[in-house]
Amino acid sequence: MATTRKTGPAKQSTGRSGMDAIALIKDDHRTVNTLFQSYDAAGPRSMKRKRQIAERVVRELSVHATIEEELLYPAARKRMPDGAALVKEAKSEHRQLKRVLQKIDKAEPDDPRVDALMVQARDAVRQHVAEEEGPGGILAGLRAAMSRSELADLGAQLRRAKRAAPTHPHPNAPDSPPANMVVGTAAAAVDRVRDRASGRTRRTTSAAGKR
Repeated sequence: MATTRKTGPAKQSTGRSGMDAIALIKDDHRTVNTLFQSYDAAGPRSMKRKRQIAERVVRELSVHATIEEELLYPAARKRMPDGAALVKEAKSEHRQLKRVLQKIDKAEPDDPRVDALMVQARDAVRQHVAEEEGPGGILAGLRAAMSRSELADLGAQLRRAKRAAPTHPHPNAPDSPPANMVVGTAAAAVDRVRDRASGRTRRTTSAAGKR
């Protein structure tokens, strides 16, 4: 295990482009939580709006899970004494969540089961976030184990990885390097073709601009 270097807390920028790894992951968590709140607040007749929110939840979580598995979790395994156990549990939670997201992704816009699936996804995400952000979680462990410059570098890597990550869930794909990176690149290419064909990219980009 690499030697822990105490250089003070990592600087957190208010601009997303300057966020370190931990700030970026937490910002993702807040974004998804806000989307779930918006979905819950939408009325039963707001089917189009709810579908747009559900699509963005699927996209955000698919990208988020990918960058954690490609970069954040390997860092946790390497730098934290209990990193392997925490990562194993986190990946198990990811796989379960991806199965739920896949059902949402494949559902018809007016499928009444989507509401229940979104509740299931919301509860799973909130539990996962509580564990990841908690005192004994991966984020706190990386904060203690990595220097400010290391966390900043990791944040930059995470931002780059977002641009190439799959936008749909792939629960049966590998979730550990290097296989996940190879398969993920191919899956991302297919996903983006699918998004362009469906107009989903335009919708999610428009929704992102309203954040």
